[in-house]
Amino acid sequence: MKALAQLERRRAALMEELGQLVCVRRGSVTEQVVKATSADGKRYQRGPYRVYSFKEKGRTVSRRLHTAEEVGLYREQIRDGRRFQELTAELLRVGEAISDATVEAGTVKKTPHIRSRKTRKTAHG
Repeated sequence: MKALAQLERRRAALMEELGQLVCVRRGSVTEQVVKATSADGKRYQRGPYRVYSFKEKGRTVSRRLHTAEEVGLYREQIRDGRRFQELTAELLRVGEAISDATVEAGTVKKTPHIRSRKTRKTAHG
């Protein structure tokens, strides 16, 4: 039971840290350079431009970021998003370990089931 108590403490700590993460974001911030050709045929580069990209429904969505403050804010939110993913993965592992420990100890707590509303039959049928 000592291990179960330790797992429950870890779960509580994970939940507390998750509660601290408010602004989370997927994706990455990269630099983009655009290659161009001038009217006289000389090649040159424009940029670098900071671009925020993420996947949405299997497609890449990109947005150009305009200020250094915006870039810093997005990078912080992306870092917190990655931490969110790490914490939820660990929370799942801890939850499974707690489940295994309660089954082995024979102390499975029954979760109350929510009863659905019974449909009422009217007098008309």
